[in-house]
Amino acid sequence: MLKKRKTLLLGIFFTLAGLCLLSSLTLFIINQSLPKSSNHPELLSENQMLLMQEANRLLEAMGNEVFPGWSDEPTAWVLYNETSAFAVGIETPLSEGWTMYPRTHQRGGAWQPVSASGQTIFRTMIEDPQQTPENFVVKVGDQIAASFQTQEYALIYFHDLMYAELPPLLREVFPYRPFFRDLILAPEAYISALAHEAFHVYQARQNPTLFEKAELIANWEKQYPFDNEILMKNWKDELEILQQAGEISTREEAVSVAEQFLKLREKRRQSAQLSNTLIDYERKREWLEGMAKYAELQIGKIAAQKNFSPLPNSIQKIGLKNYSSRAQFWKTQINTMSKTNMDGETLFYYSGFGQGVLLDHLMPDWKNRVLQGEYLEDLLAEAIQP
Repeated sequence: MLKKRKTLLLGIFFTLAGLCLLSSLTLFIINQSLPKSSNHPELLSENQMLLMQEANRLLEAMGNEVFPGWSDEPTAWVLYNETSAFAVGIETPLSEGWTMYPRTHQRGGAWQPVSASGQTIFRTMIEDPQQTPENFVVKVGDQIAASFQTQEYALIYFHDLMYAELPPLLREVFPYRPFFRDLILAPEAYISALAHEAFHVYQARQNPTLFEKAELIANWEKQYPFDNEILMKNWKDELEILQQAGEISTREEAVSVAEQFLKLREKRRQSAQLSNTLIDYERKREWLEGMAKYAELQIGKIAAQKNFSPLPNSIQKIGLKNYSSRAQFWKTQINTMSKTNMDGETLFYYSGFGQGVLLDHLMPDWKNRVLQGEYLEDLLAEAIQP
C-alpha cells in the first residue's frame, strides 16, 4: 500500500514538473516573438491611426460624462517610437520640435509633412533616445498636445523595463503578453491609456496655473520618504480603506469610508512628521495624476456600460470589439489597490482615483470644484460635515 502511494505521488510530481517545463518552454518560445524594435519606425501605421481615431471618438462621445467639458475641444496628439515623433491633429507646425510643457526645454527638429492613412501629419526624428516627448503633455508651437508611445513601441519599452528587473531565469519565461494585455496590448486598454494623457491636456486648459504647479512639484519626489517602511505600511492601510469605495451603494456607507480615510490620512502624516511642502506635494499630485487615473478608468467603464461600439474597420483590423473588459478592469483596479505594488508616485494615482469614486457618492458638483483648484481631500472633509 505504501509503495503504491509513493508511486502515485511520484507520478503526480513528475506530471506537474513536466507541465511546468512544457509551460516554461511554451512561454520561452512565445517571448522570442516579442518585437525588439518597431517594424517601420519612420511611419505611423494604419493600426496606430485607427487606435488614435477610436480614442478621439471615445473622448467626443463619453468625455463630458466623465468630466464636464472634456468633450468640447478635440485633442491633438504627439505619438512617438524609438526614432520618430508624429504630430496629429495639429496645424502646420511653425516651430521646430516640441516643448516639454509646462517645462520650457525644447526637443526635436524640424517637422516634415508625411502621409498616414491618407491623412497629412507631421514627423520629426528623435536623435537622442533620452529626449523623447515622454508620456504626458507637450506643446507644439502654441498648441498643447497629449503625448504617448505608439502601441508597438509601448510593448517594446515596457518589456525592456520589466526584463531588466526580473531574475535571469524568470525574465525568459515571464508571460509578458498576458501581463500587458489589460495595460496596453488590448486595443481598449491602449485607448484608455491615451485618454489618461488626453485628460492632462484638459487639466492644462482648464486650470493652467495649478496644472503647472502640480507638475513642477514632482521634483519633490526625491525628498519624499518612499523608503520609509512604516509610512508605506500606513499608506497601504489608507488605500485599503479607499478601495471600499468600489462596493459602496449608499451615501451613509460613503460617509463612513470617507471619515475612516481622512482620520488615517491625518494620523499617517503626523506619524511620519511630513512637512507642509510634502503634504502639498501629495495633494497636488493627486489632483494631477489621481484625476487622470480616475478619468482613464471611468471613461472605459462608461463605454462598457453603454455598449459603445467601434467603427467596423477597427473591429476588423485592430480587434477592437467593444469596451466590456474596461468595466471589470475598473473594478479590479479599485478593489485591489492596496495590494498593488506601488512604485513611488503610483500611490497618488490610486489615492486620487479612490477619492474621486468616493466623491461621486458624496458631492454631485465636485468635478467643477476640483478643476477650479480645490483638493480632493478638502472636498471629502466638507462633504461629510453634518
